[in-house]
Amino acid sequence: MKPVTCFAFVQNATLEKKVIDCLSKFKSIHFYGFVSQRVEFLERMNLIHPEILILDLTHCKTGENEILEMIHKPPFILGIISSKENPHFWLDKGIFDVIPIHFNNDLLIRKVYKIIRVISDVSNLYQPELMVAESPMVYKSAKSLPNKENEAFFVRYQKITTKIKFSTMITIIKNKKLLAIETATGQVYFHESTIKDTASKLPSEYLVRINNATIININYIDKIQKNLVYMGDKVFTVSRSYFFQFKNSTNVLMKKE
Repeated sequence: MKPVTCFAFVQNATLEKKVIDCLSKFKSIHFYGFVSQRVEFLERMNLIHPEILILDLTHCKTGENEILEMIHKPPFILGIISSKENPHFWLDKGIFDVIPIHFNNDLLIRKVYKIIRVISDVSNLYQPELMVAESPMVYKSAKSLPNKENEAFFVRYQKITTKIKFSTMITIIKNKKLLAIETATGQVYFHESTIKDTASKLPSEYLVRINNATIININYIDKIQKNLVYMGDKVFTVSRSYFFQFKNSTNVLMKKE
């Protein structure tokens, strides 16, 4: 089964940490990251189409549910609601499931696992025939990988260290005090560091910083249009401060090809 895509709109730092703790336990989840501002959330939802959306509804009154009308609803929305709210109100609005704001990690893990199991069951139901499973590739294969592709980076999160090859890293995105590192297999690893310190430890010839919150692997770029970079179903903006560094790196790559 291919990785299940997930996105989160959470407006509370404590909630965000609890959701990160939960999602980090699932290797089968391709996590697009967090947003905390409504406008940014609506913009991202127009670009990505996650299968699971974790939605913070604690700031929405039961009579003010317009946020659900403004988005293209994913198949499975898991809502976080106030303890005093009636869950049936949100379930009647098409939300798959809800949890109270004071949930524990085990409850959220069970809810997410339930959704993944449903997705798996539906996928198996409509699978026409058995196929040999392969490691899912979220992006196209790189056209040209550097000679140092076997060198690796050590990611550390919650006292657990994981070794990741430089060449498999696709994007590194800042999420407040954590970095979300997406790999070519569709997995997302969290790293406790700053983007500045991490960038200094990466091979700068192909893992290039393009703005204050993003590092990308230029080998996985699909298209460049002015200051926009297209990678799979994601679009990134190259800021003015990093534009010339980015341009030089892509020019070198084109000469190699």
